[in-house]
Amino acid sequence: MKMRHLGLLLCGLLGLYLLISPIYALLHFKQFASLTPHLMRYVVVPGLLGFAFVAVGLLAKPRFSVMVGTCGLSVLAGLLLFEALLTVKSVSVRLGMLGQLNEAQAETLGRMTNAVRGFTLRGLNRRSGTEELSKALLSGFPSSQVVLCTSESDIVSYTADRYGFNNPDQVYGGKLDLVLLGDSFVEGFCLPPGEDLASQLRNGGLAAVSLGIRGNGPLLELAMLGRFGEELRPRHVMMAFFEGNDWENLEKELTVPWLRSALSSEANYGSQSTAQETMRAARMIMGELNKRPVTMADLVSKTAMIRNFVALQQTFTQLGLIYPKIAHTIPEFRDTLHRAKTLTESWGGTFTLVYVPRADRFMGSLSSDRIIDQLKTMVLDAAKAEGVAVVDLHKAFRSHPEPARMYAPDHHFSREGASLAADVILRHLGAIEQSPKNIAVIK
Repeated sequence: MKMRHLGLLLCGLLGLYLLISPIYALLHFKQFASLTPHLMRYVVVPGLLGFAFVAVGLLAKPRFSVMVGTCGLSVLAGLLLFEALLTVKSVSVRLGMLGQLNEAQAETLGRMTNAVRGFTLRGLNRRSGTEELSKALLSGFPSSQVVLCTSESDIVSYTADRYGFNNPDQVYGGKLDLVLLGDSFVEGFCLPPGEDLASQLRNGGLAAVSLGIRGNGPLLELAMLGRFGEELRPRHVMMAFFEGNDWENLEKELTVPWLRSALSSEANYGSQSTAQETMRAARMIMGELNKRPVTMADLVSKTAMIRNFVALQQTFTQLGLIYPKIAHTIPEFRDTLHRAKTLTESWGGTFTLVYVPRADRFMGSLSSDRIIDQLKTMVLDAAKAEGVAVVDLHKAFRSHPEPARMYAPDHHFSREGASLAADVILRHLGAIEQSPKNIAVIK
């Protein structure tokens, strides 16, 4: 009798663990189960395995159920141990991304005048009580020292230009060839000065500036173009779309009334002077945030580390079995591209979308391209419908012998990745100069 109870316990525990995935997926059906591949991956396969183990515990002979339960739990324990090793390895990277400082670094940062940790514009505007687009904070803090990330031995930071972005101020001394809009990939997350994308484009001979801030999405980038585009009047504008989170960022941005108004042809994007009050409020907020040390509690609260551990996310990523959330149509994305293109063409410039792939595509033993391409197809279709040229970094990275090297451990561009991206963009702009009417997609 004890043997039967033991077999039921072992198989039951394994079955319940396996059933967590289909339960979660069904509760979030739209994101994880509304397409057949996701339904199979997150519901059908783990669900059948879970019920099979429970059935073995209930119906099989005690000796057999104990053997199956023991073997199954041993495999699960091994996977969880491997996930634990990957998680521990990633903790220092994630804390560095949040800007954790050791004692010496805290003293160094304290001596820096006008130093700020990394921030998001959406977060600062929310905390500042922004209600109008014209008064919104749409840049960083001019001449401040912005911390991108930290490591055990170093602080990676940059001195913001006259507008608050990661550029040398002297680049504004003449006619601009290119303005890059984007998030942390464009800001140059965790890359020392001179190694980021905009710097490498400048090394290639372009007068290029980055208007990138971590956490930006397409709608914020449109608003930034509306505010700074007419003043800077670059020959070319490029908006970087990161497939890892920009679709979700756009969904969140559309829920903010003042930001949604950026889509209107009558939008008042304001200027740096109309945003001064919000800038002052945001500086005070950053002053308070800078005083708070980054701890493990921040890592747990600001990331899905615990949930991801239980789901064996890093382990399945290594296998190529992590399927991202299902992307659903957002008509406003096409509207965003249309408005950005219209703004750029108003001063005679060209507008291009740069498609930035997620690192997960290149990490797994099995290719996940077919699954992730569901979003890519939607993005490229929207660009095609609006006549917007696309620089597809996914295909450029995939053609590299070791595409995973294009990313740092934090899953942003490595120096090599930023360099390859710059080369592809330079080729695209060269093609525009030769035949501006025939550009569609550059790989």
